[in-house]
Amino acid sequence: MKTVAAISFLSNHSLSMDAEAVNLMEISPPMQIDGDIWCCELLIRTANGTIALQLTSDDPAKLDVRKLGLE
Repeated sequence: MKTVAAISFLSNHSLSMDAEAVNLMEISPPMQIDGDIWCCELLIRTANGTIALQLTSDDPAKLDVRKLGLE
């Protein structure tokens, strides 16, 4: 079995993940799940499998995707 991703918690405040052979990244639109709770799912498809992250927020704007420019 090949490793899909390696995940580690840093100082209990952040998450670091390494994934190899990434083919595609997709994110679902934010949807309201309860009162002020919004969620979306980030899918990272690799040659070795798919990583699914469920993200929640109190504001759908915080789940907005912005493409970073490489300078």
